[in-house]
Amino acid sequence: MSIQKELHKARSILVQKDFVAFGWLASIFIILDLILAIYLESFFYFSKEIKLMSAFITLGIFSFIIVLGTIYYLFIHYNKIHRYSWSHIAQLLGDKGIQEKPDRILNAFQLSEEENQSELANEYISSITCVLKKFDYSTLLIHEKLSQLKHWTAGAIIIFFALFLVRADENIPAVYRLAHPTTTFNIPKPFKLINMTGDVHLLGGESSEFIVRSEGSNPDTVFAVLTPSQVDLDSLINQSITLKSERHDDGLYHFKIENIFHDYKYKGFVPREHFWEVWTEVATDTHQIYVTDRPIFESFTISINPPKYSRLPSETQNGNVANIQGLKGSTIQINLQSNRHLKESYIILNDTKKDMNIYGKKAVGQFKLMEDGQFTVHLLDSRNISNRDPVPYHLQTIPDHLPILDVISPPQMVELGDDMSIPFYLKIEDDFGFSQLQIGYEIKRPAFLEMDPYVSIFTIPELNTDTTSQEIIMDWDLSDFALLPDDEVHYHFELYDNDNISGPKKIISGTFIARLPSLADLYETMEEQQSMAMDETEVNLEALDELREQLDNLELEALKTEEMNWEQQKEVKELIEKASEELKALEKLTEAMESINSQSEKHQLFSDDLMEKFKELQELVESLIPEDLLKNMADLQDALEEMNMEKLKDAMENLSNNMEQLESDLDRYLDIFKRLQAEQKMDEIAKRLEQLAEQQDMLDQNLNQVPDNADPSTFARMEQEEQRNLQEFQSIESLMEDASEMISPYSESASESLEQMESSDLTDETEEALSQAMRHMREMQKGDAQQQSMNALQKLQQMQEQFSQIQNQFRMESVAQMTEKFQVMMQDVLYLSKKQENLTQEVKGTSRTSHRLRDLTAQQQLLQDQLRQIMNQMMELSRETFSITPQLGQSMGMTAAMMEQAKNELADRNKIKANTSQNHAMQSLNKAALSLFNSMKQMEASGSASGYEAFLEQLQKMSGQQQGLNNQGMQLSLGQMAASAQQKMMQQMLKGQKQIKKSLDQLMEEIKQSGEDGLGDLSGLGKDMEEVIKDLQRKRFTRKTQNRQQRILSRMLDSQKSMTQRGQKEERKSEVADFNMVFEGPSGLPGDLGQRRSLALDALNRSLNSGYPKEYQNMIKKYFNTISESKILYEKGSKSEE
Repeated sequence: MSIQKELHKARSILVQKDFVAFGWLASIFIILDLILAIYLESFFYFSKEIKLMSAFITLGIFSFIIVLGTIYYLFIHYNKIHRYSWSHIAQLLGDKGIQEKPDRILNAFQLSEEENQSELANEYISSITCVLKKFDYSTLLIHEKLSQLKHWTAGAIIIFFALFLVRADENIPAVYRLAHPTTTFNIPKPFKLINMTGDVHLLGGESSEFIVRSEGSNPDTVFAVLTPSQVDLDSLINQSITLKSERHDDGLYHFKIENIFHDYKYKGFVPREHFWEVWTEVATDTHQIYVTDRPIFESFTISINPPKYSRLPSETQNGNVANIQGLKGSTIQINLQSNRHLKESYIILNDTKKDMNIYGKKAVGQFKLMEDGQFTVHLLDSRNISNRDPVPYHLQTIPDHLPILDVISPPQMVELGDDMSIPFYLKIEDDFGFSQLQIGYEIKRPAFLEMDPYVSIFTIPELNTDTTSQEIIMDWDLSDFALLPDDEVHYHFELYDNDNISGPKKIISGTFIARLPSLADLYETMEEQQSMAMDETEVNLEALDELREQLDNLELEALKTEEMNWEQQKEVKELIEKASEELKALEKLTEAMESINSQSEKHQLFSDDLMEKFKELQELVESLIPEDLLKNMADLQDALEEMNMEKLKDAMENLSNNMEQLESDLDRYLDIFKRLQAEQKMDEIAKRLEQLAEQQDMLDQNLNQVPDNADPSTFARMEQEEQRNLQEFQSIESLMEDASEMISPYSESASESLEQMESSDLTDETEEALSQAMRHMREMQKGDAQQQSMNALQKLQQMQEQFSQIQNQFRMESVAQMTEKFQVMMQDVLYLSKKQENLTQEVKGTSRTSHRLRDLTAQQQLLQDQLRQIMNQMMELSRETFSITPQLGQSMGMTAAMMEQAKNELADRNKIKANTSQNHAMQSLNKAALSLFNSMKQMEASGSASGYEAFLEQLQKMSGQQQGLNNQGMQLSLGQMAASAQQKMMQQMLKGQKQIKKSLDQLMEEIKQSGEDGLGDLSGLGKDMEEVIKDLQRKRFTRKTQNRQQRILSRMLDSQKSMTQRGQKEERKSEVADFNMVFEGPSGLPGDLGQRRSLALDALNRSLNSGYPKEYQNMIKKYFNTISESKILYEKGSKSEE
């Protein structure tokens, strides 16, 4: 155990030396940490918390080292650490003390550990123990780094004092502060900030400024932070506000905050720029901004109520919309609620104050929006504090635009027709509706009358004020204006909207003119149109004639060659193009006739009979172009493209024939047109004489009403009117001379009578009376003027009577001449019918093998030639009258076809078929004769006398019913009945007028079916009745309605008179016709009726069974009776044949 004791001593000395070395090492770290702590404290001025935390950490480290050292010592004690194990100590001592045999000590220790030791071992152990006791362990076990550590420690101490002394001024206080970790020390700052403003008191919404001053160094920039004094979790205004200010010239820092509504804490500060600076910021003391709240809007709405006329709904918008739009005149209503009780609230509207009504925290106010501008709303609470900077609301008026007026018709200039009305078609629009539509007009008399125009306004009742767009379709009746020829109505339309704020706005159309032309002007214009139409027709005729000649030449050349050369083909193409151009020119002729007829119908320039003839002439023009002509041109074009000579020849031949037919029709058109012009000229004179008499009568009445002391201007005006009448009379005189020449080819006697009338004493006396009346008016001699005016009127009426006789003479002679031509033609047709009948009987009695069939075929050819002559005569006659009807032409065409067929069948000895064709030819001739007879009777009587008595009776009955309705209308117009009674009477009148209209339609249909023509004024009644019915259905009875009723009755009475006169003429003319029915044609009639009588009876029966009306059947019977009564002449003709 001795050796272990020695080893224990050695280990203790080794541990001691190691702990000393550790102490020196720890001293170095402590010195360095201390100087580091001093330096850090001198720079950063740690807070006491940091310093206490650092002290606790240091204490903890020391405690940890002590615990760790104790644990380490225990490990040493239990021989757990190699450095301090017994074996290592023994080896270390051997190495240090017994260098020659370093293992002896280790071996001795190992032997001592064994349990069974030998004597020798014990001795060895003892010897080693003795050796160990001689060792000086302190000297032997020297720590190799202990000296180095001592040097390092000395160096660390030197460094410590060196560093400490370098910054002794900062380090000494730092040591002091470290030595007192629980004490708070102020951090030294480079400058000081002082708030020069302090606490601030202001009203909500105001602005505030505070100033900061620095002491010491002057920072470039100073910041300020405002923190809300009260934090409202539901409010958005919880964030701090940071401001920034540069150093001003006065060395101060100025801060300004605007629109403050909340309390704030505020201070100025300068933050450190670098992290190593010991201070975080330099700040002023914290001060308060105290805000006294102003009244504010908790709710704010603006209601826009448009004016009532606009019928627009109200609109409401929130106060956060500062732009308000509305119609002018809209009511702007403001509803608000404040956060405080209000003492006063008002509106500043364009510098004008308008008070609002107060209800606690609420206020209500309104104003009219009349112009653009702006307004603000002001509040004053019970503390007399007002709201801050009221928001300006901008007002914008939405314009109510002018109404839109679009005049579709009439055109700018119109001529008034006989109905004295102007049809209107207007389209109107407006934003919100209308209030009135009217016509402003002035009636201007001719300049030579020197009369002031009559100015007035007419309101259009058809306007619907409850709509924003409308179409106005109406007729403006000017019949009450008593217009005279050459008078003009200058008018315009005025449309007003329903704006009752700025006054209804109106739009005025351009000026329109309606002129009442004189008859002279109308007839002059008509003659110009007719003259142009005739000139164009003659030009077309010449061009067609040239084309046909060119076509005939080409046709001849085509017959001579098998193929057309290029020049011939080009010539054909040019011919087709020219033909197309001429056809287009003919279409313009149709338009011209339409214009002539529409103008004459509008102004009633022609009598009904002449008007009907012009319409027939227009139908003739419309059917001028043969249907096959266009097809022929197309065929010619196709044949030319195919170069088929056969087709080309046929196409040219067909085209030539149709062009010849077109020329013939144009000639017929010109001949009839010239005849109608003659009749037109006679109608013109009659109409102008009638109008002149009416004007003279009116002037005479006005003259009688003039007081003796009348103003000279009155006589001057009448003189001008009389001068106009005189000029018109002189114009009529000239017209008589022209008319005399125009009717001369058709009636020599009427022409002579008219020429005599033009130069008669009556004409001269009439002109003299007009001249004298004008002279006395100029001299203001009322009595003499009245006498001469009445004399002129009487003379004019006599001239009317005389001219009416001449006109009737012209018509009767024209009809007599035409009737004579029809009688001759009908005699020829009947004669030809008899010859055909005889030939039919001969063929029937001849054998099929008889050689006489050749002679009979020749006789059929002869009859066919005679038929061709009759057809040529008929064609010539068609140039003078429309009575050559299409039915007559069809009958004659069927006759020609049947004769041609019969001739061919006779040549083929087909006797049965020949007989059938001959019978058809004879029937067609009989139909042609009947058509000629009907046309002749219509020319003589303008209709059959039979049946007129029944028509007249019905018309008289309707006239009585219409008179009753007119009497009821007279009661309504007086306006003395109660409203309910008026409504009841209008219902009765409506029912009665509808019944009369129905009866009139039935009557006109019966007249039409009876084959009668000349309905007279009945044809215009339907339209007037329809207008009266429409007015009554609308519960409206105006002066215009009453005038229409009077016109209906007047036309009914005129038609009765016309029917009565024509019935008398029918009786008279029928007797003459019966006497003249014994025809004496150029060739006479056959002598014996023979089988012709039975054929005539068969034809009569077939005609009576064909469904004709009763009156028409009577006419057919009269025709066949006339044929029967011609027996004497028949027999005479038979004898002459024998």
